[in-house]
Amino acid sequence: MAAGASIFGRLAELADFSAATVIVDVAGGNGELLSRILAASPHLHGVPLERPHVIHAARKLLSQAGVMDRCELITGDFTEGIPGGGDVYPLSRVLHDWDDERCAAILRQCAEAMPEHAELLIVERLPPEDDSPALALAWDVHMLCNVGGRERTAAHYGSC
Repeated sequence: MAAGASIFGRLAELADFSAATVIVDVAGGNGELLSRILAASPHLHGVPLERPHVIHAARKLLSQAGVMDRCELITGDFTEGIPGGGDVYPLSRVLHDWDDERCAAILRQCAEAMPEHAELLIVERLPPEDDSPALALAWDVHMLCNVGGRERTAAHYGSC
C-alpha cells in the first residue's frame, strides 16, 4: 500500500476541507494521505483508524511530517466499527480490495458512524469507462487474484 501512495498526488489541495474539523482516515495505512491532508489544512485534527500491527507506521510517518500533535490514533478493524464524530471520512484504496457484497457492508459501517453532515471521500484508481488502453485490466486481475476484489469505474461507484 505504501508503494502506491503516489496516487494521492495533489488530493490534499483538490478536496475542500475548509468546513471540516476532524478527518477520520478509515484504514489509513501508514498515514501518508492523512499527513498530506493535515499538512495542507493546519486547522484539521486527524483520526487514523488502522489495525494494531500497522498503526506504529502511521505514528512514525505522522510524527516525521510534524502533524502527530493533531492526531488521535485509533486501533481497530473497520469491518467491525468506525469512529464517529468526523467531518470527512476518506476511504483510500479500501473498496477495491473487496467484492461488491463486502463493499456494501463497509459503506454501511461508514454510514452508521458518520454524522449527517459528514462527507465520505472515496480514493481509488478508476479504470476508463470505454475500451481505452489502460492498465485497468492488469489492476483488475491483480485485485481479483490476490484479495478477491476488483477495480471499479466511476459509473459503478455512482450507482452505489
